[in-house]
Amino acid sequence: MIDTLSTQNYSSNHVQISSPIPQQQVGRTFMVAIFVLGAVAMAELGAVSWALMSKFHPAPPDLTNVAAPLPTGGATTTAPAFNDPFAAAAKTSPAPVPEQPTAALPKPTPIAQTSPTAESHVNDLVAQARASRDQSGDTSTAITQLREALNIAPESALVISELAITYEKMGLDQKALEQWRRIYDMGASAGIYFAAADAKLKNIELTTRSSAAAATQGSQDTNIQPGSVLGMVNPEIVEQADPAAQKKFTLKIPLKCRPNTHIDVSNVAIQVFFYDQLTDESIVQTNASVSYHWSTLPADWLEDDIEILEVDYTQPKPDPAKLAENRTFYGYIIRVYYKKELQDVRADPVALLKKYPPPLTLQGAESQ
Repeated sequence: MIDTLSTQNYSSNHVQISSPIPQQQVGRTFMVAIFVLGAVAMAELGAVSWALMSKFHPAPPDLTNVAAPLPTGGATTTAPAFNDPFAAAAKTSPAPVPEQPTAALPKPTPIAQTSPTAESHVNDLVAQARASRDQSGDTSTAITQLREALNIAPESALVISELAITYEKMGLDQKALEQWRRIYDMGASAGIYFAAADAKLKNIELTTRSSAAAATQGSQDTNIQPGSVLGMVNPEIVEQADPAAQKKFTLKIPLKCRPNTHIDVSNVAIQVFFYDQLTDESIVQTNASVSYHWSTLPADWLEDDIEILEVDYTQPKPDPAKLAENRTFYGYIIRVYYKKELQDVRADPVALLKKYPPPLTLQGAESQ
């Protein structure tokens, strides 16, 4: 047994005080783990540092397949075994990248619009033109005002329609038709004026057809004088070849009756006179052989309203053994009577009518 006091005296120079908490020994496994964690941390730190440097310093170009140019002096140089990428990046600046040309965008097409001031001026000119035309009857001034409006708004359906109406007032139907057709060609963009132009064109077309039909009917009726029931339609001379005749021809006389009229053939009288010119230029009735016949029989105007009378003229050659007048054909006169009243008369040349005027009514033997 050791004396406590003696122990204390012995330890006076080396005092050792025992801790109330027992200390545990550090194991080998713990130390290995600490080392591994430190290595991983260092690797991550190095990776972050390399990433940052790569971001701010571009990678050196790959010179594997690029031939290094020879120096001008002809001396050969040996490339160093190791190149510092950061030093190379610091000494060599990257080649500038050429800018790609930017495709030029098409310029927007301006849309022609009438400014409010111009539109107001056009409306004022239209109002003035209407007043000049409708109130004052001054269509010439109206045309001038509308043309001025057209200079401001060339495609204004309103102005063009007013111009067409003014031309109609002036009786210039063809010019009016041209303006309405301009509006019609605009189509739906003309708005309400397109419908007006369409109606106008259809009405004009209908009127034109009616007028043409009336003109055709009228041209047929003009062959018949007012108050007459018979008339001639363009008499025609058809020359005939005859070696024995000095002159030979057939005068064809189409005779037309008025529609829905019954013709009493016994009351029809047709007179044809031929005239010759002598050497002294005097005009006398012919001595040629004259005959007549109807081209179709019977000539009664029942199945057709036109019957054709054919009159043959034959002037024989003069006999050399006889002294004969030197005659040449000069012209003819045709007179048509119905119930002894003159219906129609034709002459070629017309001067014959002054020399031989027809009687208006047949008297006595003339009616035979």
